[in-house]
Amino acid sequence: MVSPDYKKRYTAISPGAIVQDALPDFRIYILSAQGKYVLWALEGNKVSTEQLDRLSESGMTDVFVDLEEKFKYEQYLENNLGKILENKRSPVDQKATIFSKVSTNVVKDAFETCLGMGTMGSSAIRRTHKFVENALVFIQETKSLPALAKMIGHDYQTYEHATKVLWFTTVFLRNNQDLLERIQPEAQAFDDEKKLDVLRQCGVGALLHDIGKSLIPQEILSKDGPLTEVEWEVMKRHPLNGLAMLVDTDLPVFVKKAILHHHEDFQGGGYPMNVEGKNINILARILRIADVFDAMTSRRPYKDPVPPLKAIQIMIGKPKARKEDGDSGHDDRDQGMKRCFDEELLQKFIVFLGNMSLSG
Repeated sequence: MVSPDYKKRYTAISPGAIVQDALPDFRIYILSAQGKYVLWALEGNKVSTEQLDRLSESGMTDVFVDLEEKFKYEQYLENNLGKILENKRSPVDQKATIFSKVSTNVVKDAFETCLGMGTMGSSAIRRTHKFVENALVFIQETKSLPALAKMIGHDYQTYEHATKVLWFTTVFLRNNQDLLERIQPEAQAFDDEKKLDVLRQCGVGALLHDIGKSLIPQEILSKDGPLTEVEWEVMKRHPLNGLAMLVDTDLPVFVKKAILHHHEDFQGGGYPMNVEGKNINILARILRIADVFDAMTSRRPYKDPVPPLKAIQIMIGKPKARKEDGDSGHDDRDQGMKRCFDEELLQKFIVFLGNMSLSG
């Protein structure tokens, strides 16, 4: 059946987002050879395995949703994310795109909720936990890593940045599980289930590490250039804002401290408390590394992304290249960056990047 309203606007979605036997509350269309949108599935009807098989056999890489029903589609993605990410029939790249989409929506809505209420409610925390649980199932698949790694170098936006920091943090910790016990050393028993619980909590902290930016004026967050001294002082409030928003939630103390401390420098001089060394929460020290690495390797309106290898060289304080090496080198001010990081954790992070084949 051809759509009767030719003036409708449609958005392409991945067939991998369609869960068999689920009940979408929106209509799904396919594009005919004549360029017309043809109704493929009605809202409220289960999509069968046979339908999905025929769609796959046809070679179609996109199906379509009416733009007016985009919100319903996005809710469907979030509600069915676990099933979508576990679907062995869907290409990993498609699942990575859906993972990123849902993550962006979760963080965006958390920011907007906090902006309206000044705090983060229990329903938003539960939603974040549920997303992280589903994300960890996907992240532990070896095949997902190259697809997720493609996010490196993309534009820097607060919501997308949070997704990448979540990924860097949780995959790094899965590869260095001894750190989980150091993050929560007071645990009575540290079996596999406890490790998974701590990893989930770390994922929530990573996803929400910049939640305090929801109270920073948009003109400062989106400024296409260096901040003035006054603007910088306003920006430096965001870790305290984040703690204030989460202080009454049931998040573990180590997560709240990580959000408060994620801009502290290991050798001192960071903000907002100017604590240093092992007085900085371990998760915060990991977030500091992941946060900086992603910020440097992301594209901004006023700068191109730094290649991963060069970003690491700057982070470890390697002297800038000589001009005859064919590289103009990096700013002398970058040499002070080394003081920001726990050297042991930075070395582990570099090994992690090497194992993921991302540092080249």
